[in-house]
Amino acid sequence: MYKNKLKELMLERNISNHRLAKETSISRQAISKIKNNEFHDISVNVLTELLEYFDMPFNEFGTIYTREECLQALLPNRGFNQKNLNLLESLFSKNLHISCKYHPYSSKQCLNIYSKNYFKKFSFSGNMRINTSLYGLTFEITDFDLYRKSENFHFDDFYDFYKDFIIQLEHYALTLGFTQIVININSYFDKNLKMQLEPRKVNLKDLNLLINKYKYSNRENELIKTSIIKQLGYIEHSYNDSQQKRKYEKEKINNYVDCLNHLTFFEKEQKRISIFSEKNIYFNHDTKKFIKPLNSEIIPKEKLEKDIKRQWEWL
Repeated sequence: MYKNKLKELMLERNISNHRLAKETSISRQAISKIKNNEFHDISVNVLTELLEYFDMPFNEFGTIYTREECLQALLPNRGFNQKNLNLLESLFSKNLHISCKYHPYSSKQCLNIYSKNYFKKFSFSGNMRINTSLYGLTFEITDFDLYRKSENFHFDDFYDFYKDFIIQLEHYALTLGFTQIVININSYFDKNLKMQLEPRKVNLKDLNLLINKYKYSNRENELIKTSIIKQLGYIEHSYNDSQQKRKYEKEKINNYVDCLNHLTFFEKEQKRISIFSEKNIYFNHDTKKFIKPLNSEIIPKEKLEKDIKRQWEWL
C-alpha cells in the first residue's frame, strides 16, 4: 500500500489547498481527502500531476507498505487509551444508563471490563482486543459474560439489555473505524444432559424457560449470546470449504430442531444429539468466531492489488 507525504510537503512549502488546486487540475476536495488520509487511494493521473508539481520521484513522494504494515500503523489511535475509553463510557451511560470499570493491558490493545458494584440487576465482565487480519482492523470480544444478580427481573429486560450492550460495542467499533467486529462463542457443559455442547440459536420461549427455571450458568450465557448475535447478522467464520459445508449441515439441523415446538428444550437437544450421531457430525468444542463487517472502506482488500500494480508502473 502507498502512504503519501502530501500533508507534510504542503506544510514544508507553505502551500494551501486553494493554491494547490489553483495551480493544478486537482480539486480542493480531492486534495483534502489525500491530505487527511495518508493511505488514500490516488489515481495515476492525480499522482502524476502531484509528482510533477513537487518535482520529485515516486519513492520520495510516498512509501510503499505491505497491507499488514499499513494496518499496524492504524492501530495505535484505536487502542484503549483514555480518549477511547471515555467514548465507550459515554455510550454505556447514555444508552444503557450504566457505568463500568476498565483495565487496559498489552500496550492498550486489550481491555478487561466489568460492571461496578452498584449495578444491582445484572453483573457482567469481559475482555476485548484490537488486532489486524486479512480483512482489516478487527475489534474482537474475546469473552463476555452477563449474569443476573437478582431473582426479581423480567426475561425481556435481560435479553434486551444483553442485545443493547452488544449494539453499543458495535457503535464504538464503527466510530473508531474498525473494519469488522468479532465475537467469540464457547462450548459449554450441560449438567442436565451431561455433555459438552456447542451453542445454537434458541427461540425466546425456550430461553425464557431456561433462565427462569434453572440456575444461570455458562449454558444460558452462551445460548443467549449466540441467539442475539445471529439476530444481529453475525456470521460464523469458516476456515475452509470442509468447515463451511459442515457448518451448513449443523445449521440446517439446528433450525429444524428449534422448530419442533411440541418438544421441550432438553428434548430438542436430545433430538439434535441423535441426528448429529446418525450423520457422524461431531460437536465442535473449540471457540467459534462470529464476524460482522462494519466499514469495508477503510482499506479495501482490492487496494492491495492496485498498489502492487502501481508500484511496478512507477519503478
